[in-house]
Amino acid sequence: MPKHFRNILISKGVLIAAVLFVSPASAQNCDAICTDGETCITAAVYPYVPDMGAFTSAICAAWQSAGQTEKLYLIADENIWDGGYGSDPVYTNGSGTQVPIDVFVYDAMYLEYWKTQTTQIPAAQITNASDFVPYADAALKLPNNDMYALPMLGCTNIMFYRTGDAGMAGVTTLSDFEAVNTDGIYISPVPFGMSGAMMNMSGKTTIGVNYMIKGYLDTGNWPSMTQLDQSIIQSLAGISETSSYYNALTGAVPPLQGVEDQYVRAGYFSEGYGRTSIGFSESMSQMSDTTRQNLQLRAFPWTDNTNTPNMFYADVVGVNDQSPFLANNGTLPFVLANIMTEQATMQNAIAPPTGELSYLFPARTSVLNALSSVDPLYGQMSDILNAKPTELVSMPTTNRATFHAFGGTVQSAVLGAFSGHCDLASTTYPGNNSQAPAICTPLCQAAGGWVGSWTNQSPPAWPGYSACGCNTCVQASPLPQSVQAREPTTMVQSGPALRRYMRN
Repeated sequence: MPKHFRNILISKGVLIAAVLFVSPASAQNCDAICTDGETCITAAVYPYVPDMGAFTSAICAAWQSAGQTEKLYLIADENIWDGGYGSDPVYTNGSGTQVPIDVFVYDAMYLEYWKTQTTQIPAAQITNASDFVPYADAALKLPNNDMYALPMLGCTNIMFYRTGDAGMAGVTTLSDFEAVNTDGIYISPVPFGMSGAMMNMSGKTTIGVNYMIKGYLDTGNWPSMTQLDQSIIQSLAGISETSSYYNALTGAVPPLQGVEDQYVRAGYFSEGYGRTSIGFSESMSQMSDTTRQNLQLRAFPWTDNTNTPNMFYADVVGVNDQSPFLANNGTLPFVLANIMTEQATMQNAIAPPTGELSYLFPARTSVLNALSSVDPLYGQMSDILNAKPTELVSMPTTNRATFHAFGGTVQSAVLGAFSGHCDLASTTYPGNNSQAPAICTPLCQAAGGWVGSWTNQSPPAWPGYSACGCNTCVQASPLPQSVQAREPTTMVQSGPALRRYMRN
């Protein structure tokens, strides 16, 4: 086991560790904003992780443990930095001055763009570069061993299913997946019992990336972004039909108490809904101990071609080429980027000594191996990483706005190609089958007519409503238009998160 760990055990989902490196420090908490005239360096973290406090504490502690006396300000607000999907790396400091964010964590799906905005990190400033996972190392390292950015986290689309499900265990191709999870098995936001798939392809960026990956794995080349390939559109529609219009394509899912909205599908899976939930590894942080103890993990197969690589995403640390600390051959931003991605920092961020395990996928093999030795789920994650060759998801574009718009075109096409029914919600509850037609027939009149199904049970009905099955899908949410603005929903409707890749 690596030298940073001893006496590690897992108990009720909590990682209890006696560690040889410093615990989160109290000297400074790194949330005091910089002001004009002081020596203060800034770093923006990726804002969509299960336990942001653990992340910022780990980085802050590591900075102090390394003996750095400069003030560090960590930005964890998606309204300032959204992970690189639309934000620019600048912020307004405490004196009202707009200044560069010196170091920032971004989703490497936009690596080609961020290469033009960052400075390369010298090999001499990188600790144990051979420890980085292969897909990130291959994409980020230059011939002279400098790196465009330093890998922090990664993941791929994972199918979560229950131990003993022979059908899911036999899935190796997309056709297998669609045979096991037949289309139209549910038409509500949440499945009725342990049937159907749950996945989130809502959002323009998400479905745009999925389109590109599907095309790349089918042909070995990135598809054109100027003219849609209808075979890819039909395939994405087919995948969404193993789920539902709401669950997969619009994201209109009721919130679940005690579960973060961004991981709501994993939460419902843990409650006993759906045959499989597809998302990133950190989704497991929202599942119960019982669910995790009976959980199986496999990479989602985007294609029937079994000789394709697994496509891995990565959150990486880049150095802003506008950082004033680079003047006169300064190296402080490189030092900070390296500290943020060191083994001890990542271990404390993912598995805080006194906190819950986040199940984030580290981009250092040493951390993954150490966690695999104490938690079988990390062992399964390691198996996914090592099962076949891996490649980094990096879109072939340097224009984020153009790609987001392209994703909108894909989204409209897939929504139009979706073939299936949809529930609509009613405030009136049918008491029995004889009462249902009077409620459901007029409700579904503008949605192709009533298909004969109804339920008062929640789920699949939205809490506080009954549901009638309608022939076609005509709105993004099953709720009546008059109440959509006031009813809580996990559907992302505004803000920076609209541009991110939805990970559950």
